[in-house]
Amino acid sequence: MRVCAVGKFDALHRGHRLLAERAAALGEPALLGFSGLAEALGWGPRLPLTAPGDRARILATWPGAPAELSLPFAAVRNLDPAAFLRLVRAELGAGGLVVGEDFRGGPGRAHDAAAFVAAGAALGLPVTVVGHLRDAAGAVSSTRVRAALGGGDVAAAAALLGRPHRLCGRVVAGERRGRTIGFPTANLGERANLAPAPGVYAAWAVLGGVRLPAAVNLGVLPTVGADRALTVEAHLIGWSGDCYGAPLALEFVARLRDERRFPSLAALAAQLMADVAAARRALAAG
Repeated sequence: MRVCAVGKFDALHRGHRLLAERAAALGEPALLGFSGLAEALGWGPRLPLTAPGDRARILATWPGAPAELSLPFAAVRNLDPAAFLRLVRAELGAGGLVVGEDFRGGPGRAHDAAAFVAAGAALGLPVTVVGHLRDAAGAVSSTRVRAALGGGDVAAAAALLGRPHRLCGRVVAGERRGRTIGFPTANLGERANLAPAPGVYAAWAVLGGVRLPAAVNLGVLPTVGADRALTVEAHLIGWSGDCYGAPLALEFVARLRDERRFPSLAALAAQLMADVAAARRALAAG
């Protein structure tokens, strides 16, 4: 029996995993989301928390390796609970649903989770309600993940996600200035998801299936010029080679310091040497 956990699932955080685990305990799990949600609700454009191309890798580690399903939000937003449940049974073959305690639906989101439970009981399609996963700061949520990344607190983001935040993209050519001071970098362009706040980080880089320690700078490179766009530069510790055009993922473990301007390239090189040492220690510690 297919059991659909219902939600936005943008972060695939620990609370989302709890819904999927409950679905897996009841049957064949699937995650049910809704396309066109942002457009219908007038949300501004923003990068996803999880790169679209990375979702299958994450879900493969969850109980039951849940599939991802989608329905157009425009087709369901005005359905009452019974009509919605009939639709998911007919269109998706769902034999049960799992929802969070704050789930709401129907015209004006007038119907709460209890209304869906009652409708499901009448239709013979059980709806299970799961309480929020909480920590000392409150409910685990995508909003908290975004806030942690916005403040550069990648450790807090990892605690909420249940894994390090992974930034995905492709290596592009840079100005090759790093190699002139002994610290060549892989420049992550075409980023697919949200980057943490500017700063210097310890991270694991995944390149060609190999996991490498890295010291990563996110920022505008104030030492070498002004008015630059945000760049993501990863010094792959102990690695050398040409990786232009290759997919690269960065798993952030710890924030080391703020980005800042140095009086000379020699001073910058000295700091980068200290950053590499600090990155090694942070990665060895956890």
